[in-house]
Amino acid sequence: MDKNVKAKCKMLVNPRDAWNQVMEAWGAIMDCDNVEEFGHCVQSFEAVCSPWPIFVNYVNATWLIPHKEKFVKTWT
Repeated sequence: MDKNVKAKCKMLVNPRDAWNQVMEAWGAIMDCDNVEEFGHCVQSFEAVCSPWPIFVNYVNATWLIPHKEKFVKTWT
């Protein structure tokens, strides 16, 4: 999952200087302790990535929506 998101980031996110910020926001999503934190991390990710809506749509449609339970350590 992480490898696919990084590859898509490199294809869609320009300038290259933005990659680290985008991947930091993605990493925060990958390490959520609870549902509330997940929601905040997703909002932050979407804000950071707002200049690249195609990338945001890819991440949401491919990973976040169908696999959200896999991102949160305690899903209640």
